[in-house]
Amino acid sequence: MSLWDKWEREKLERQGIKVERKSDVDIRDTHPKANVRKQSLVVGAVILACFLVVYITWILHALYGGHWSDFPLVRALTGRMEQRISERDNQ
Repeated sequence: MSLWDKWEREKLERQGIKVERKSDVDIRDTHPKANVRKQSLVVGAVILACFLVVYITWILHALYGGHWSDFPLVRALTGRMEQRISERDNQ
């Protein structure tokens, strides 16, 4: 709202004419109430996901004889690192 509009409204109010006040401010409660059911479902899902990750890790550990170096991803990463080290030494 411009200053001119404000002056005009105040002038009309002084003359006794009722002027509707327009406000761009939306007044609401400070914080919406927490949805306990949704929060408990999220916490339950996170706990379940953690248990699944541990269980899958445990199964993979057992499948590869308890040696992480036998795991294909670890083997690929260490092979790549060794290749980079050998390339660096050859230069």
